[in-house]
Amino acid sequence: MKNITIKGARVHNLKNIDISIPKNKLVVATGVSGSGKSSLMFDIIFEEGRKQYLQSLGILAGLDDEDKFDSIQGLSPAIAVQQNIIRQSNARSTVGSRTNIINMLALLYAGEGEISCSSCGEPVSDSLSCLTCGNIEERLPPSYFSNNSPNGMCIKCSGRGAYFEVNMESFVTDSRTTFEQVLDGVGLTPGYKRLFQRRFNEYLAMPYLQLPEEVKEEIIYGHYSNGNSDKLSACLTKIFQGRRQRGEDLNGVYANVLCSECHGFRTGEEARRVLLNGKHIGELGLMTISEMHKFLEDILQQNSLTPFGKNLLQDICRKTNSLIRARLGHLSLYREMPTLSGGEIQRLFLQSHLDSKMDSLIYVLDEPTAGLHESEKAELLKSIRELTDLGNTVIVVEHDKNAIRMAEHIIDIGPKAGIEGGQVVYQGDLEGLLKCKESITGQYLSGKTTMPTRAIHQSVALVRCLTIRHAKTNNLKDVTVEFPLQAMVGIAGLSGSGKSSLIADTMLPLLKSHFRDTSADNEENEMDGEEEVTVAPTVADRLEGMEHICGYAEISQAQIGRNSNSNPATYIGIWDKIRSLFANQQEANEQKLSAGHFSFNSKGACSVCGGSGNETIRLGGNLKIEKTCAECQGKRFNDVALSVKYNGKNIYEVLEMSVSEAVTFFEDNKGIVGILKVLERIGMGYIKIGQSTPTLSGGEAQRIKLAKEIGRRRKGNILYILDEPTTGLSLYDTAMLIELLDELIANGNSVIVIEHNTTVLTSCDWIIELGPGGGPDGGYIIAEGSPGALKENPKSITGRYL
Repeated sequence: MKNITIKGARVHNLKNIDISIPKNKLVVATGVSGSGKSSLMFDIIFEEGRKQYLQSLGILAGLDDEDKFDSIQGLSPAIAVQQNIIRQSNARSTVGSRTNIINMLALLYAGEGEISCSSCGEPVSDSLSCLTCGNIEERLPPSYFSNNSPNGMCIKCSGRGAYFEVNMESFVTDSRTTFEQVLDGVGLTPGYKRLFQRRFNEYLAMPYLQLPEEVKEEIIYGHYSNGNSDKLSACLTKIFQGRRQRGEDLNGVYANVLCSECHGFRTGEEARRVLLNGKHIGELGLMTISEMHKFLEDILQQNSLTPFGKNLLQDICRKTNSLIRARLGHLSLYREMPTLSGGEIQRLFLQSHLDSKMDSLIYVLDEPTAGLHESEKAELLKSIRELTDLGNTVIVVEHDKNAIRMAEHIIDIGPKAGIEGGQVVYQGDLEGLLKCKESITGQYLSGKTTMPTRAIHQSVALVRCLTIRHAKTNNLKDVTVEFPLQAMVGIAGLSGSGKSSLIADTMLPLLKSHFRDTSADNEENEMDGEEEVTVAPTVADRLEGMEHICGYAEISQAQIGRNSNSNPATYIGIWDKIRSLFANQQEANEQKLSAGHFSFNSKGACSVCGGSGNETIRLGGNLKIEKTCAECQGKRFNDVALSVKYNGKNIYEVLEMSVSEAVTFFEDNKGIVGILKVLERIGMGYIKIGQSTPTLSGGEAQRIKLAKEIGRRRKGNILYILDEPTTGLSLYDTAMLIELLDELIANGNSVIVIEHNTTVLTSCDWIIELGPGGGPDGGYIIAEGSPGALKENPKSITGRYL
């Protein structure tokens, strides 16, 4: 079949639509945020394509429980590359493990590596016997060359190459320093200080250096009580780990130090004795991919491998070569995934699919240009075209003008968001879209509707500013930079140029350290359930000018809740108020129901699914299918909770409301409606107040955070720091965002925004551009000034696109 044909699509806000999508083409689905694009492309085409393929293999049967459409034809197996899937927080996931190159190298070393004798250190012969001392060696299995395997990892650092260590010399100034003086120097909260005083009472007045070794060990590293490996006692490591995870600047008292055992190579001693052309696998892991590619090509030229080894090495070189072409050659195999920029992550994932050379698939991509500089987008879009050239159907959900213009077929869903969306506004080529009066996207692209223009402060006074001095975090090259206050400052540059290093890894930790909240419960609860995170050590002399601001608000794209039970209503603080309204109804009083009876996490939960609304069927590995609970039909609540109504609606129906519907429904309740109105103004009127937070995009999560911060009604002089807030935003929604940021500045606040979006950068009062390249080629301030000044600056790469 030449088309994917869907009849009666009606999931979420889709209005029973019929649509035919051409196959083996590059299709771009666009429309305002929340119009229904993702519902159609991910929830129907991807989910159904995956399900039909699994059913054809006999893995799935009888799961057609949700009435999403009448019929669908022309599907192939489908693959989705979604923002929330590829943004990883697991610090053990590296470029090498993600691309599988490190596993391929492990095979190569296991089969072809030159082994040294474990007795005398001399090389062994092909028969694995040492010519010097006669010792017989054995080849190591591939797992011994993996830093993620118990067999292969360095035991001291658990395969991480480094570990965090408390620098006790910072607190023990001389031999007379007592343990109590050490505790004072650490700056403990009152609660933690009492714990230490009770536990080590007899040692408080003793000089720290004279304490028994086992006591020092417990003070620094703690102990696990009653064999419970999850419950670590109060100790300095636990305290500083918590502060690090909150991003505070620790001034070297808790530092990431190179492992003294493996010297950063991550693998065990046995693996480090096996060489290829004089280097062990740990040395390759630390090289840039470009350096490693050249090293491996030299081995190929020597023609010293077995046929198996030669074929394997050629495969590795093909992979590394394609990564270099995708402008990822500056990364190393040991580079941890959470430290990559959005653009680097997107290119890495697309490259793995291009390498597979598979055809006849349906790819559904979620904003692949997110996190990319204008100069980098052309290359990425070329890679996407290669997927279609291989014989695949590529559907891209996008707002980017360049992506829309290069599409072979455009689908515009709308006209607006939520209940005002869910229809096919336009389908066809670009020329037709530009003429379509009903299409908001078409009106912006054609120039008939224009973006808002800010009254830019052409002469931003640098008198009141924040100044970072001598920043060397990650790839920053000893930069000193000034950020004007009570203005909108854009941070621009190629992906990997140092934008996040300057703001997220340098400025924010210094701000957090300055405005640190030392409340008792802040530190004592931070370690519960925290996952391992990667935080770059902040390297900068100081941050000056903090006396000019009253506080700061970090508005990142991190999820606002990983648990499927969390939702926007809980995050913005109106959920308890809504449950109290239900608990105060006459029907609830008659049945003696409390607020807990209106929570699917508590007494109100469906007894069968426990309040999840779904039955999870696991298929092995990470593959699972969710089936709607037959008892509550996905409503999550039990019949008792659903029997009570407020203004004619039960608790489930209230959670199903969009923000805009809830504004009208709760119009008499100022405590609830105030923050909802801010969400509506920021373009979030379409989301459901009970929507599961893991289903929100990074851009949506960020705008909910922004609404919550604005809803706090703090006095002016706050510094708002935003990380690519236009992710997931259409031109229409971007216009609303610019107006809101302008309002913040008019009220005496300051805004720093990391952005690639040229519309937002053009609206800034001042732009600081990093570069000139990414990775080792970045980290310099290559241009700064007004948008007009950057346009005229020959050194500015961003200025060409403004």
